[in-house]
Order: sequence, then structure tokens, then C-alpha cells
Amino acid sequence: MTMEELQKAIELQYQSKGIARCRYNALNKVFTFLKDYNSKDNAVFLNKSKEELKAGYAQYWNKKLNDAENQAINDIYKYISTKSNFITAKKAANKEVKIKNDKPNSTPLSDYKIGLSPWLGDSPKVLILGTMPGDKSLREQVYYCDTSHNSFWKIMYSIFGKKDDMTSNHDFITSHNIALWDCVQSGVRKGSTDDGYDINSLITNDIQSFLKEHPSIKTIVLNGKGKGSKKRPSTTFLFKRFFFTIDFDGKIVLLSSTSNTCSLTFEKKLEEWSVISELVK
Repeated sequence: MTMEELQKAIELQYQSKGIARCRYNALNKVFTFLKDYNSKDNAVFLNKSKEELKAGYAQYWNKKLNDAENQAINDIYKYISTKSNFITAKKAANKEVKIKNDKPNSTPLSDYKIGLSPWLGDSPKVLILGTMPGDKSLREQVYYCDTSHNSFWKIMYSIFGKKDDMTSNHDFITSHNIALWDCVQSGVRKGSTDDGYDINSLITNDIQSFLKEHPSIKTIVLNGKGKGSKKRPSTTFLFKRFFFTIDFDGKIVLLSSTSNTCSLTFEKKLEEWSVISELVK
């Protein structure tokens, strides 16, 4: 069982039990820590006690564990200690789980997605939020990776000048004081289309804590200003639905989606997105 499969399995348990959202966020932080071991299986748990792992986690984040983080680590050890929980992906795909609406729903494991960690440099000034990475981006662990269906990088290269071939997209975008993240941390989404989301399954990223941890951010840019709906959520729709109480004194700028499904021409999108060059100063 890979780290990703283990996290998905535990989050599916959380969904069936109606666990509070703060536990999902804590679990995601724990797995961010664990993935730094570059472990592709659960071997890390075989040579570390629960208390040793908690101590390492606290040292990694340079802070004491809160209740949600402490419980998330307990949940991991409880799961892996139960041999019967190590079900195959095939069984998991056919396993009946309950989503937040408490209606039984058979969800293939392949449709349950976990987003990417934020990309950011030392002092980002602009946070660009999307909905959730598509399948290709999740496989490659690179934001806006499917350039045949999304013009994000083409627009950024046009605004800031094409990056050197030796520079990664991560280093390119963060060097311009831009952070990338998404509204959705995890949830059910069939494929990469906007109408593939199960809105009731979505767990959001902790944007509020992120902004507090990075006070240099003065502008949030929403990649997709369309009205959206529950069946076809846009970034703006998700932001208004989940973050309407956010405490943020800076600007919130709505821009047309960089997705090629947006009807605007590339030239119109580039003209609209060019405001970024002023926001990062």
C-alpha cells in the first residue's frame, strides 16, 4: 500500500464517520511530513513507534502537535495495525462508503483525488487559487501540467518572459512572488472535467491558516471567475461556498479561467491576466 493509498483509505473512513474537516487538514499535514521520507510504502511505520513519529512531526513543523494532528497520527497507526484494513484497490473501488450527505455511494478509489501541496517561495505576494489539479497534474505532481488543455503556463511565460529550460516551473513561478494552491484538498472527481466533482465529498484546503502563516500575501487571485454551480463548480463558486468567512485584508481578484474550455481567446486571457505583473511588485 502506497502513502497515497493509505491516506485515501483513512479519509474514506473519515467520510463514513462524518469526521470534522480539521482532522482532514491535520491528516494532510502528517502525510506531507511522511512523504519527505520518500517512502513508497508503509515501511516507515515498522521501525518507528507512534511517539517517535509524533516527536519527529513536531520537530519537522517546529511546533507542538494540536489535538487534530495528534489524533490523525493515532488514526494512521490504528489503521495499519488492523491487517484486515489493507484491502486491495479493487476491493476499495467496490466498497460502499458514505459521503457527507449520508447516502450510500459506491465510489471507485480511482475517482477519489488528493490535491497538491502549495508551491511558494520565501515571501509570496500573490496566491493563485484553482479548483483542483487534473489527473495529469496529479500524476506528475506539477500544477497545470496538461498544457494541451490549460494555458496557464503559456500565459505566465508571456507575462514574465519564457523560463530558462533548466528552470522548473516551480522555481519559475515562485521567483516572481507567486504561490499556487487550490480550493480543494481532496474529494471525489471523475476524470479532470469541471462536471466530474461530487460537491458533497469535497474537503477544502486550510486557506485561512496558510494566509496567517504567510502574511506577505496581499492578493488572492481566483483562476476562474465564472458563476459555477454545484454540478459544475468554478473556483469562484468554491471560494464563495467554503471561504466566505475568511479573514483577509488584502485584495481578491477574479480572473477568467486559464482552462481551454473557457471561450475567451488566448489574447483576451493574456490581456486580463497581465494584471499579475503589477500585483507581484
